[in-house]
Amino acid sequence: MTKPRAPYRSPLRARLKEQTSIIILEAVAAILREADLSAVSIAEVAHIARMSEQTVYRHYSSRDALLRAFTQYYLDRETGGPDRKLPETIAELQAWVAGRYHDWESDHRIVSEIYLSPVGRELRQPLHAIGYANIIHMLGRERPNLGASERGDIAAAMLTLMSVENFVFLHRTLGFGAKQIHASVKAAIDAILAGTL
Repeated sequence: MTKPRAPYRSPLRARLKEQTSIIILEAVAAILREADLSAVSIAEVAHIARMSEQTVYRHYSSRDALLRAFTQYYLDRETGGPDRKLPETIAELQAWVAGRYHDWESDHRIVSEIYLSPVGRELRQPLHAIGYANIIHMLGRERPNLGASERGDIAAAMLTLMSVENFVFLHRTLGFGAKQIHASVKAAIDAILAGTL
């Protein structure tokens, strides 16, 4: 009796599938750099990606699945994905945030359309928890005089100041650019931390 063979998995096919998926997701980015979320359709993505709608559907069963995949793709690209390296000091964190603000300013339409969408908020939730815990950890090392409750309150304030929501508000409402947003957020965080000495 012969054993059934395991299904053949072609490394080339897997690589081509991944490359096609990236082309599709980059087409979504191209659309969002010019228009709002309502402009993203399977037909328009296929047109921008120069492939058939059927190919897009083979990778993403619906518009919602496509937008969820794009949001995760963009978040991973921004944060380093599963291999992300967390800042170890508050100074490193502030420098990291300056880079995010620069990226967000370049892709402000994507940030406001995707990050603030219900799916974006859902997918960013675990990142908020990681960021909050990391800030508490940093404060424990850099401000050992603070109690656990104070560290939690300060970490929450810092996370709020550095958030996409705050960036979008300052960018849209006050017309601030990335450098000005970073300067104002850094000044606020520095003032909070100065009060803890």
